[in-house]
Amino acid sequence: MRSTGRLFATFAVASLVPVVALGAVVLQDYSRDAAEQGRAQGLSQAEVIAQMVVAPALNSGESSVTGGDDLSRRGLSAEQHDRMREATRLAVYNGSVQHLRLRGFSGRVIFSDDGSSSSGVPVSDPDFQAAANGERRARVITGRTQTIRVMQPMIAGATGQSVGVVEVYLPYQKIADRLQQQIETTWWRIGGGLALLYVVLATLAWLTTRSLRRYAADQRYNALHDALTGLPNRTAFRVWGQERLDQAVRDGGYGAMVLVDLNRFKEVNDTLGHHAGDELLREVSARFRAALGPDDILARLGGDEFALLMPGRDRAEAVALLEQARDRLTEEMVLDGVPLSIEASFGIALYPEHGHQLEELKQRADVAMYQGKRGTMDIVVYSGEQAAQPHQWLVVQAELRHALERDELILHYQPKVGVHDGTVRALEALVRWQHPQRGLVPPGDFLPAAEHSGLIVPLTEWVLRRALADQLGWTASGQPWAVSVNVSARNLEVAGFADLVAALLAEHGTAPDRLMLEVTETALAGDAETLVKSISELTALGVGISVDDFGAGYTSLAHLRGFPAAEIKIDRAFVKDVTHDPQSRAIVRSVIALAHGLGSRVTAEGVETAEVYRWLIDAGCDEAQGYLIGRPVPWPQVSPDFLVPVIDLAPVIDSEEVAR
Repeated sequence: MRSTGRLFATFAVASLVPVVALGAVVLQDYSRDAAEQGRAQGLSQAEVIAQMVVAPALNSGESSVTGGDDLSRRGLSAEQHDRMREATRLAVYNGSVQHLRLRGFSGRVIFSDDGSSSSGVPVSDPDFQAAANGERRARVITGRTQTIRVMQPMIAGATGQSVGVVEVYLPYQKIADRLQQQIETTWWRIGGGLALLYVVLATLAWLTTRSLRRYAADQRYNALHDALTGLPNRTAFRVWGQERLDQAVRDGGYGAMVLVDLNRFKEVNDTLGHHAGDELLREVSARFRAALGPDDILARLGGDEFALLMPGRDRAEAVALLEQARDRLTEEMVLDGVPLSIEASFGIALYPEHGHQLEELKQRADVAMYQGKRGTMDIVVYSGEQAAQPHQWLVVQAELRHALERDELILHYQPKVGVHDGTVRALEALVRWQHPQRGLVPPGDFLPAAEHSGLIVPLTEWVLRRALADQLGWTASGQPWAVSVNVSARNLEVAGFADLVAALLAEHGTAPDRLMLEVTETALAGDAETLVKSISELTALGVGISVDDFGAGYTSLAHLRGFPAAEIKIDRAFVKDVTHDPQSRAIVRSVIALAHGLGSRVTAEGVETAEVYRWLIDAGCDEAQGYLIGRPVPWPQVSPDFLVPVIDLAPVIDSEEVAR
């Protein structure tokens, strides 16, 4: 505001100077023209006097002056002198002439209206010399009164030759007054016009400055706010948020940094269209704002991601406020006639407990938020033991890229057997990392880092290629085992994944029904449309799909309806307790019944005791997998001898138990 005022003042002063200068130049030019006009009028009047007064007197009588005579030599006759006096007296009396002299070329005064013989203008004067040479000159002489002095060559006779110089002094005051009046009139007109021009320019400048001020304000606002929701954007949040954090450091303050991500927002865009998604974001923003306090900063970072900075709120206050915001957020809304209830995941980092730099707090809030997405809690406070995880992931991702290039990854296989006969049905490929310094690295130490980057795509391709190659080896040795490979939701979301699988099957000459792709239950809660499309393409090839870790996630039964699952694997958390926990037994029996009702076979994971194995036979489970049957080892170590303990369990179970 102040800068634009200075800009306008600068423009006003800068524009005033040329306007005034223009007025001065115009006035000066007009004054010069007026003076020139006065001199021209004096010359004309002197010409008339010379022709009408002096010339007739010189040309009268017998001694008339002829061209070429120099009045300095011959002078005037008495008659000519009298006629000159008479004519001059009349001119002086009428006020048209103040003073008149007739002079010869030598400067001699031949006639003077007052009878004086003073020489007047010196002969050396440029005006006299010019008149002696036939050129007229006029000059304004200032004094008590203004006078025009005209030096006029005196032409006598018909020859047109000069015989002397007429020195005439004409009254100029009336002319000057009239010119002054004209100048003043012109000045007022020019001044008024220039003043009006200045007012117009100043008005335009003011309007332009105000428009620029508004434009600058709009640009500044747009640069710092999200166009869709009107909330501060990522840039504004970074600047304003860090200012609040710096102030908290100075004042010993505290607060909470929160990242918010809407769940299944993409489904709204894909199902109802982007206009509905935009309307949803506006409604979510309004509900968030209504739930927050005046000191809280809410920003949209992009897409369906929001950020909150809540100064002066401790852990309990932050969680309580977010619970209120969540309840308000989940209230049903209607978009395009469709009732919706939106949910969100909240990650909280506290300051100064978890840091005092904005990016540091955002990173830790992001870790907490994704921990919530992977679990069952939608509001998660960052826990200190995860502090090194984001940094460690960056290191792991960098090293894993080199591991793929150097072929440091290996596959171990764990068998799945039919519970009734103990025969091996398939081997599950489990990736391991033979690190040159740390030795054999388990998948839990590097797969999460791969899943949070694009590395999971080439990693899965490597596992598929190696597993199919190993399968050729055990097939050649007479073992017709299928192979199971784990894939993530990211793999299924990549365009052309089914084509990649088809190409690898063709490359190794493997029948599609000898490959099983295992998808975790939590992956099914992602982008349903994309997953269904990808899985439909895979099943069309003949590849089997397995739902892994069933019961550990939060998939609703609606996800299984119409899902072409060839296998459902019960999570080990339920299997290990079936011999002593009634609830686990009820859950496992229900899953078995559900899977069979859907036309899927059931595999129990984490089978580690003979008692659990016997119970699974009694419950009607189809297959089993676990340490009782075999630990993950390279495939050449998987042999019938390795499975003897499981086969030996068969005689313990009578035929009636098996029937049940």
